[in-house]
Amino acid sequence: MSTKHIRTATDLVRFGAGIKIECGECGAARTLDGYEAAKLGGAVSLAALRLRLKCGRCGMKEAQIVVLPPL
Repeated sequence: MSTKHIRTATDLVRFGAGIKIECGECGAARTLDGYEAAKLGGAVSLAALRLRLKCGRCGMKEAQIVVLPPL
């Protein structure tokens, strides 16, 4: 079994994975597939994308990103 190293939004597309973005402050969550994440963040790393995200509910910048396995 191989280990996939997903570091960027384009890696999500390549491996067919998605991400779950959750606000660390209010708990609002959103799930994106690889294409949506790539459209949102481009070729930036997931760590850099995490710093750019802002919660639509409470306005905080406390995003937590979890990579979801391919379907």
